[in-house]
Amino acid sequence: MSNLDELKQVLNQQHEGDVQQLSVVFSDADRVIVEAPAGYGKTTTMISRIAFLFATDQIPNPKRILGLTFSVNAALKIKREVSEKLPELIKAQNNPTIIGEKAVITNYHGFCKGILKKYGYLLFDTLKKDVNLFKAIGDNEIGKIRELSKLFTTGTIDQINKFEVSIKNGLYPNDEQIDFYCETISRNLLPLGYITHNAVIIFTIVLLIKYPEIRKFYQNYFSLVIVDEFQDTNCIAWAMLQLILSDKSKTLFLGDSLQRIYGFIGALPNIMTVAQQKYNMIPIPLTKNYRFRNNSEMLKLDNVLRENANNSFSYHSANSNCATLPAFWGKTQEDEAKQIVDKICEKLTSDSNLKVAILCRNRGNNATVIENELGNRNLDYFYGMFSDEDQEYIDFHIKCQELFIERFSKRKTISRFACDRFVESVCNEYKDSDSKIVDSLIALLKALFEKVATDYATISPEDKYILVLDTFENRQLKQAMEYINSNVVMTTVHGAKGLEWDYVFLPDVERWVFPGYFNCKNCSNNRVKFLKCKCFLPNSISSELMSQLIDELSVFYVGITRARKQVYISASGVRYNNLGNLYDSGFSCLSSLRGIQLVNGKYY
Repeated sequence: MSNLDELKQVLNQQHEGDVQQLSVVFSDADRVIVEAPAGYGKTTTMISRIAFLFATDQIPNPKRILGLTFSVNAALKIKREVSEKLPELIKAQNNPTIIGEKAVITNYHGFCKGILKKYGYLLFDTLKKDVNLFKAIGDNEIGKIRELSKLFTTGTIDQINKFEVSIKNGLYPNDEQIDFYCETISRNLLPLGYITHNAVIIFTIVLLIKYPEIRKFYQNYFSLVIVDEFQDTNCIAWAMLQLILSDKSKTLFLGDSLQRIYGFIGALPNIMTVAQQKYNMIPIPLTKNYRFRNNSEMLKLDNVLRENANNSFSYHSANSNCATLPAFWGKTQEDEAKQIVDKICEKLTSDSNLKVAILCRNRGNNATVIENELGNRNLDYFYGMFSDEDQEYIDFHIKCQELFIERFSKRKTISRFACDRFVESVCNEYKDSDSKIVDSLIALLKALFEKVATDYATISPEDKYILVLDTFENRQLKQAMEYINSNVVMTTVHGAKGLEWDYVFLPDVERWVFPGYFNCKNCSNNRVKFLKCKCFLPNSISSELMSQLIDELSVFYVGITRARKQVYISASGVRYNNLGNLYDSGFSCLSSLRGIQLVNGKYY
């Protein structure tokens, strides 16, 4: 048996004969795009594909693999998977290649900073300084930082904010806007040691366009470009990505259109289809759910939600094939909260090691009722009800970034002792704070550094430094929730993306709440007093509303699929609006999707 045949046999066994996964792994196509839902074996398939390309000499020395993702945490996980599992597969081929040195796996900002660190000085003298030493901020934060705001007129700050809004709306800036932006940031921010998140990518785009020899170098250097969570790509990331692809580049893009829940911050709609058509990529959908392979009801629920999305809510199913969805119905918000906490206590009594999450659509009066019930029952929980836009959340990351650069920039030696001292210094900065958001962020910080000191002890000092710095720069401490020891976590659906728990509770699945105000506002049934909202009646959905409902279904789907064992939804007869006033309420249209049957979700 040849080495290649031996590898194929190993991969066939590893993928249990999964036809779709193996189609990706052994594809003859240079460019493949994979529809990869949560729990469908995406990472394993990705690693096997890389192994097969190595074995067939399609990644020759000195070329490299570039792996890009959006989350710092996800990039590190993939990097660990690649470095740990690939050598075993390649060893079967007697191939001495050191895989860890062949794969560059990072997030978009990390990749761009690597380019700017080498060549940024060609654009601006102020970029002769290591770009990792700049304090990264959002465009909308410039006017809030005193030493920066005084350098700009109100009109200039407005233009910078409009630049960011344009990107969030998926509109790539024109040449004039880019010239103004680059000139403004380079002249005013860089000399003071600041850089914006968007500037990191925009500067890289300008550099690659202005210096084609640098662009050609990266196009030749990376013979395989992998992008994970591709559905979250925004317009400037997409522009940068296209510049590093050549006619000869091999690609593997993986994503799930139904998990595109960041449209409000710029994730491009239909980007999977756009990329497939532009680069003539071979589409291969993964079709077998391994997370729920031994959980028939959750598997049915996953299938029903995906079929509704794929068929614009016209999915039909016999009653015998309906997915059951456990639900609670309360007369009041307090009654609903009591039932949720009762069920959580019941679960934890049966197994004290279980991990449970309460995932709210957003923060507000309805969520506060659940918090109060948790407190009344003395049930310990982690408070993660903050968003990327909360000023306390932003300021905490900026402060951590500042202290981290100050402590570690000269010597990137992040020992256990140094980690403890750094966390202590941050705690001292906030010793007089009485904010529960700050308390939670400090807990996340401690959890992150504990992970760095233990599980990530084997990665290089440079990788540790970049991991932590990127976490602060990209405001991603919330991803450290998976390291929190609390049995119960309360956070938002958006904050939970990429994380998992044994049991998940989705409260307030009510009209005007989940879906939210703007969705229900545009619905023709928004004033009809159904106890159970019936928006998905035949011919009741306008084409204008369809895309909005698909977006809400995506959020619902992400919340549902955070559960390993079971998910519960709930609603009540009244809800609080954003002013704290009570209104009649009922289960929303998301609970009325065809193919879903609520269990115990009766009305009183």
